[in-house]
Amino acid sequence: MLPEIWSALPGLLLSPTSSDWSSSENESIDSNEIPDRSTGTEDVPRDIQKLVCETCWRTVFSAESFQTIWESVHTGFYLKSAGYSYKTPTWQEIRRQRRRHLINFQHQCEWCRIVGELIKKTRPRQEPPEEKTPYQVRVRFDRNDGVTVLSLLNDKEESRFPILAFEDDPAAKFIPDRDIFPDVDSNLAYDLIKKRVFECSHHEQCSPPQRAHLPTRVIDCLDPSQPRLFITNGIEGYYLALSYVWGEHQPNRLKNENFDSYIQRIPAKEIPKTIMDAITVTHKLGFRYLWVDSYCILQDSEDDKAREIAQIPHIFRHSYVTIIGACAHKVSDGFLHDRRPTVGNLKLSSGETLLPFRCPDGNIGTMRLVMGGNLSPIPEPVDERAWCLEERTLSPRRLIYATHTLMYECQTTHNNINDAPNYVPLCGTEDIPRLPNDLFLRPPSVSLNSNLSSSSSSSDEITQAWYNIVTMYTQRTLTSAKDRLNALAGIAEQFHHFWPNSRYFAGLWEHQLPAGLLWDNNLLGGKCRRRPDVCHAPSWSWASRDGEVVMRWCRNDGMFCTVIHLDVRPHKEVNPFGEVEVGGSLVLETILQQARWVVDKRGKGDLFALDSAPSGHLGDQKASMQPSIGFAQCDAIDPSQRTSNIYLAFVGKNQFGGFVCGLVLVPVSIGRVTSPGQHNYPVFRRVGSFEALDTLPEMWLKSKRQRITVV
Repeated sequence: MLPEIWSALPGLLLSPTSSDWSSSENESIDSNEIPDRSTGTEDVPRDIQKLVCETCWRTVFSAESFQTIWESVHTGFYLKSAGYSYKTPTWQEIRRQRRRHLINFQHQCEWCRIVGELIKKTRPRQEPPEEKTPYQVRVRFDRNDGVTVLSLLNDKEESRFPILAFEDDPAAKFIPDRDIFPDVDSNLAYDLIKKRVFECSHHEQCSPPQRAHLPTRVIDCLDPSQPRLFITNGIEGYYLALSYVWGEHQPNRLKNENFDSYIQRIPAKEIPKTIMDAITVTHKLGFRYLWVDSYCILQDSEDDKAREIAQIPHIFRHSYVTIIGACAHKVSDGFLHDRRPTVGNLKLSSGETLLPFRCPDGNIGTMRLVMGGNLSPIPEPVDERAWCLEERTLSPRRLIYATHTLMYECQTTHNNINDAPNYVPLCGTEDIPRLPNDLFLRPPSVSLNSNLSSSSSSSDEITQAWYNIVTMYTQRTLTSAKDRLNALAGIAEQFHHFWPNSRYFAGLWEHQLPAGLLWDNNLLGGKCRRRPDVCHAPSWSWASRDGEVVMRWCRNDGMFCTVIHLDVRPHKEVNPFGEVEVGGSLVLETILQQARWVVDKRGKGDLFALDSAPSGHLGDQKASMQPSIGFAQCDAIDPSQRTSNIYLAFVGKNQFGGFVCGLVLVPVSIGRVTSPGQHNYPVFRRVGSFEALDTLPEMWLKSKRQRITVV
């Protein structure tokens, strides 16, 4: 019988070579070592009873002992006598009782495991615990930084664990800190969502929910078993929106061929799990309408796509709540599953332990010990997708169905739905895409007054926010490269409300030029990407390259460079902040100097004046002896570009010092072009950016400026 039980529990048994299982494993168990069966657990539910072994129920978790432990939370942490002190069984006995408990309950004794870890910490490295020596330990509760903590200590070591309780557990009456919420599809979850939205409506920095014109099409969720497509004809009401990762082909998305039948009914069996879960959430929250891109945009109509994609920013901006299926890697995954992996009838999360809790009122519940304190942020699938950033940033209220729990986010808060400590944060606060309050709260129909627009502090905050958004956005991926600008168009439109008199050119703002041209690849911890096969933006725009970019601050005093003319046309007039037509040109009046660039494999390299430039590759002895005049990095990797003659177009000075910044250009073979109202100018293409050092020839900065075209 025993081998069959073990083979069924490979994840719970330790290997025979482990220090927990010595050669004494096959010894017979002395009947004198078996604890008294009278443990006071007759009325304890079996799921709780199996958490710890009989010995632990008779000692630490007996009614009398546990009361002494609980009273220590009020006694004070520094009182050495606080809590309950007892002698543990010997190491040999601990192993035996763990084994017996595992056989009886198919579950290890959680307390023996914790005690064992403490004992092993007190021993010198690789020295096993003494087999037949009991250990004196003390157990107590205390409060640490407002969190209730369970402490287990002896004369050498101490282990401390924050303790939490579920909302509906009897222990919640006495343990104030809540566990992260695991059952995201429960009635309690929907009650908590409603509570958070109500609180949000009273936040000073949040806009209250309001009726709005419904999107062109929505899913009618009145009967979640028979959802249907609804044509709104511009009526007003409340609706929810879904932000998620497709991750795979959706064969049953809205097309002209199924349009009429979907108005009657969308077969539930054809709806992917993530979208079906969103329909469930919409219905259980008491709403009727849900917007989902694949079922509300005609996927086989380019004209309909263009019109509806242009409306996406408004759709998410006016949604009552946006559902974010953060944990779903693909649309068939869903997000309403319970967050606790199952162990028997109990459900536990990695890094945590569940133990009995004897309540002062006589009830018995459970407490969860957080092992190891704060954990690392969990990377979520939606955090890697470019479209999801815009949808999250523009939504006033977000339900984030994360890997570990359900979170609520608005302009004021970002935390778990039940205010539990964020032991497993979705991401760092600095990584949350967020618009400044001045920008987010202002209705799109209201233009900003001149005082706000001219405020230096407000303008700097908005500018920095734009730079941060661009950096976060370009870290994410797109299925289609042509959407590089489309997926940011809604955010750009929002910033245009703050800069109403500034035109937007392929990711750059007119009032920030020419300094805005000084973006570059973020190579800190990243890498330079290869040049795309097809560029969907001019070379001077960050949208012409894949990968993360950083917008560099630069003094824009016009000393070195002035924008003479800029011509970029949107691909679709209905989406002026989105994809652009290829061929947009930029005319600059700038100081232009020729130099030599020696590039390494990472896309970085030194600049040299032509009269002293080395002819060899980077690393050659001759090259290392030449004085560098600056440093440049590629916009994209070009294997053929190792040592080449290039042109430097000076733009401005770095904000942190006297370094001169600019663009690295190469001539374009098409010759010269004529810009409207201008003369013929030499034509160049951007390939990188540079910073010039103090060794820059002084005469260069005094050179006459000339006009060039950059395409």
